[in-house]
Amino acid sequence: MSGRQVILEHAEKGSILYHYTKSNGINGIINHNCFWATKSDFLNDPNEFSHIRGIIEEVCRETIKEQAFREMFLKDASYAGREKNREYFVLSFSKCRDSITMWSEFGSKTGYNIGFRSNEIIARIEEAAEIAYHGLVVYDTKRQKQLIRRILCVYLPNQLHMPLDTILKAGKRDPDDVNYLKACRKFRKTAEVYAMFFKHEGFAEEQEYRFIFKKQKETTVYFRPKDGFMLPYIEIPLSERNLPIEEIMVAPQNHIDLAKNGMEYMLHAKGYEADVSLSNIKLRY
Repeated sequence: MSGRQVILEHAEKGSILYHYTKSNGINGIINHNCFWATKSDFLNDPNEFSHIRGIIEEVCRETIKEQAFREMFLKDASYAGREKNREYFVLSFSKCRDSITMWSEFGSKTGYNIGFRSNEIIARIEEAAEIAYHGLVVYDTKRQKQLIRRILCVYLPNQLHMPLDTILKAGKRDPDDVNYLKACRKFRKTAEVYAMFFKHEGFAEEQEYRFIFKKQKETTVYFRPKDGFMLPYIEIPLSERNLPIEEIMVAPQNHIDLAKNGMEYMLHAKGYEADVSLSNIKLRY
């Protein structure tokens, strides 16, 4: 356990992962067996990747007692933010079957929710593309701090075979010290990954489960318009056999008979036997 760079909680075997999408998205998934993964710094919450900065600074104040060491390390090693060109792409699911938060984001009038058997959809995605990381998003501040503290107090000392204080003292003597620079690089790399899995506790209702893909040389990046800008994404094309769909739910404000009937007819035409249900959430607007 101590040697692992990143620790994430994976989906329980036998659980269901839900993918919220709009009508054009569900059409592409069912008819073409293709998911779209969005570039990490173009996700819906523009501030989510800066959330980790405050966590890192707080942990460093608690863990690195000497202020000079702390300021030196934070200057070189804290998460840098958007100025770094991160070539990661994110595909999101949720553990929540019927979430008003998710419906509001993905269209209460045109949205659908596809429930996939978790172990089977993970295996299918692994067949299609190399998953860099996958797991549940961490919303609990205490857990976030534990994971960052573990990098400083366990992971870096184990990797460099020396205590953190020794690493920092070496960097203070010589900012170009090999071990100090290596520690900074490893910290940045790990924090960059956690930045994609740490979110403010106010979003906890989303119960988000993320798949992270790293852009390869041969990866084609596509663009689609959204809210006045071009959104970069990559395709995750799964094999042609039917997907492990357990059920499909229709969004709260899409309760016309044609929405449910049309989806049932499409599933039948594609050889699926999954149930189609209506959201239980009642909206007043």
